[in-house]
Amino acid sequence: MSKEPYISIVILESYYPNEKFIRCMKSYTNQTYKNYEIILVHWGKMKFSEIPKILKNNNVNIEKIKFFECNFNPGYAKGNNLGVNKTSGEYVLITNSDVEVSSVFLRKIINSFELLKDRKKTDRIILGPRICNYDGIIEYSRRKINFLGFSNIDISKSDKIRRTMISCGCAFLIKKKYYIELNGFDEKYFMYHEDIDFSIRASLIGITQYIDNSIHLYHLRSDKELILTKFKYFYHERNRILMCLEHTKKKKKMFLINLFFEPFHLVFALMKGFFKERMKIWQYFIKNFRIIKKNRDKENDYFDKYYRIDGIFNEINSNRIILKLVNLLSKCLYYFYHH
Repeated sequence: MSKEPYISIVILESYYPNEKFIRCMKSYTNQTYKNYEIILVHWGKMKFSEIPKILKNNNVNIEKIKFFECNFNPGYAKGNNLGVNKTSGEYVLITNSDVEVSSVFLRKIINSFELLKDRKKTDRIILGPRICNYDGIIEYSRRKINFLGFSNIDISKSDKIRRTMISCGCAFLIKKKYYIELNGFDEKYFMYHEDIDFSIRASLIGITQYIDNSIHLYHLRSDKELILTKFKYFYHERNRILMCLEHTKKKKKMFLINLFFEPFHLVFALMKGFFKERMKIWQYFIKNFRIIKKNRDKENDYFDKYYRIDGIFNEINSNRIILKLVNLLSKCLYYFYHH
């Protein structure tokens, strides 16, 4: 019988250990699968030396945890890259610090990966679990490239393994050698859309991505944490546009398309109090567009292959006039982009 593969779990934890982080660590240290390590990258207000003590006091077995301190906020992208550089495993599991898994999670996901590897005759695979939210309701784990970014696909009610175009940064398993080959997450993204950028680049080197709907992971997010802040808004919107510009071969047209949509975003920004953040986003692109235009390292034909003549809100069945107008505009811009 062959030896079980060694898995390195990378977790980025910031500020202080809260209840969700404790639940996360308890679940990952209580696995029936034993051939693994946890790389915990910590930064924030809590003293680094206090973290192991707090985990022990909350009955978390720290035997398999390797602690690493970062003295600045690295963001999700750089934080995970730092963690992967500390790993010893053949496989790397990227995962959030606010998730909870069953005791058989690692065994299931590695068995599923090995099954896919045998069937497809390749280990160029990324595999993610079905992600459920705080109340156990299924989230949209499968995603596709869509007009001006990405959109979600309804998960089937079956427990089958399904293809996905985008692997969610909340949790996915990959061979470490391919994470290194891709140079990990692009660190200039800091947070948000780094997983989309990573997934597209992974596809370009022949890595196929899957979701196993029979494996559940619970994302312990409360309604309060879903509130859009100025900080989140800036990185979400900046990175959405950046991702589109970097990966398209028609950078000028993509830039113009985003400008055509800008009135809708400005109205939203004014309503939500994000106007300054919106201006900062465009300052970034005005300053860096020449550099982005010259950089052709990420250019591909994904936007040509997977854009469809439909609206950006095509998954929403709504009779609201504003959505119909936006969808009509997106169809017009689709035609402009391809002609």
